[in-house]
Amino acid sequence: MTQLYVFGGMVFCAMLPFALLTWLVRSGRNGLAVTILCLIGATLAIFIFASGRPFGINPVFAMTVALLVCVPAFLGSTAGAFLGWLLRRQDDRVV
Repeated sequence: MTQLYVFGGMVFCAMLPFALLTWLVRSGRNGLAVTILCLIGATLAIFIFASGRPFGINPVFAMTVALLVCVPAFLGSTAGAFLGWLLRRQDDRVV
């Protein structure tokens, strides 16, 4: 049962940025979309750095957050930005 909660949390962490960045890029707000991508990437880099160095965060917790929250969020936001770009390109071509 715990595996379903972990999987559900990972799907939620991926789908929320996916939907948000698809909407942002399709509506032409690329600056905000890139800012969100950079924040997620910076959070991922900080947690990966904290997992290998004595940084004040438990290394197991840091790697857990990096792999279960930040990686799905980064992949979802990247896929959402790409889908938004493709949809924006299709909308511009049709008109």
